[in-house]
Amino acid sequence: MKKSLLLSALLLSTLTFASEYKYEVSPLLGINSAEGNLGFKDNAYMTGALEFQINRPNSKISPEFSLLYAPNVNYKEGGSTDVMRLMLNGVYSFDKLDTITPFAKAGAGMEYFTTNKAGNEDRPFFDVGLGLKAAITEQFALKLETVYMLKHDFNHAGSADSNLVTLFGINYAFGATTQNKVYHETYKEEPLQTQVKVKETVQKRVIPPVEIIPIVNNEKPLQKNKFENQKDAASVDLHIKFKYKSTDVAKDSLTTVQEYADFLKEHSEYSAKIIGYSDSIGSAKYNKKLSKKRADAVVKLLVKDGVKASQLIAVGMGETNPIADNATEDGRAQNRRIEAKLIK
Repeated sequence: MKKSLLLSALLLSTLTFASEYKYEVSPLLGINSAEGNLGFKDNAYMTGALEFQINRPNSKISPEFSLLYAPNVNYKEGGSTDVMRLMLNGVYSFDKLDTITPFAKAGAGMEYFTTNKAGNEDRPFFDVGLGLKAAITEQFALKLETVYMLKHDFNHAGSADSNLVTLFGINYAFGATTQNKVYHETYKEEPLQTQVKVKETVQKRVIPPVEIIPIVNNEKPLQKNKFENQKDAASVDLHIKFKYKSTDVAKDSLTTVQEYADFLKEHSEYSAKIIGYSDSIGSAKYNKKLSKKRADAVVKLLVKDGVKASQLIAVGMGETNPIADNATEDGRAQNRRIEAKLIK
C-alpha cells in the first residue's frame, strides 16, 4: 500500500511539473477610442491585434512585437481608411497572484493610414499599457490589456494625437525549455572529463597505475559520508538553488542532487520525502504551488540519476516553517530551500 501511494504521488508530480516557455503569441480583439478631433465618423472603432513575446531567462522584462489593424474606419467628410500600427514594447511581468499574472508595457511604434485625410498622417508614436493574464491551462491564458498611444502631430488641436485601445483575447505559450536535460547531460560528462585529466596527470608524473586505484576507490566513501548523518536527523537541507521564479535547478546544485542520488541508491532500504519551501513573497497559495513544483523537479532529477521512483515522494510546504527572517534578502534566500527526510 505504501509503495502504491509513493508511485501515485510520483505520477502526479510528473503531470504537474511545469516548464518555462520561450515564446507567447496572443490574438486579440478590442475597441480603439480616438480623441474627437481626428476627423473620424465614429471615435470608437473595432481593431484587431496580434502580439508575439519572447521570454528571456532570468529577466522579468521581455520584448514584444505587436500588429494592430483596424479596417474601413470612416471619415466624417466621407471615405474611409485602414489604420495599421506596428509596435515594439518591453513587457514587465509582476509576480503571480494565484493564477493571475499582471504586466505593464512601454515602447514605441509607427502608425499608417491607407487614406490620409483630415490631417491624419503616417507618424511614429509612443505607448504605455497595463494588463493581466489569467491562466486556463499550463499553456493557455485569457489576456486583457489597455494601451495608451501618443503621437506628435500639429495637424489637429494641440501638439499630440492620442488613442486608447482596450484588447481581449487568448494567450498561448510554447517552446518549452530543455535546461534540466542540458544541465543533467553536462553534469554526466564531468566524471569522464575528470578521468581523462587524471590519466594525463599520471602520464606526466610517471606514476604507476597501481597507485591510482586507492585514490579512486577512496572518493566514493567520501561522497557517501556527506549524508550519513541524515540517518539520525529529522531532515537535512540539501542546499539546492533555483533560478528566480523557476523550477529549474541551478547548474551548481546538480552535484548535490547526484550525491544524494548515490546515497539513496546505496541505502535502498530507505524512502525519502523531498520537501520544498519558499520565502514569503507572493500569495501563500502561489508559494505552496511553487514549492511543490520545485520538489517535483528534484524528484525528477533523482529518478534520472538512478533512484527508484518508489523511494521518493514530493511535498510542497510553501512559506511555512521559515528558518530565517523573510524581511531580509539573505533570509529569504535561506527560506527558499529543499529538505529531505528519510522514511524507514
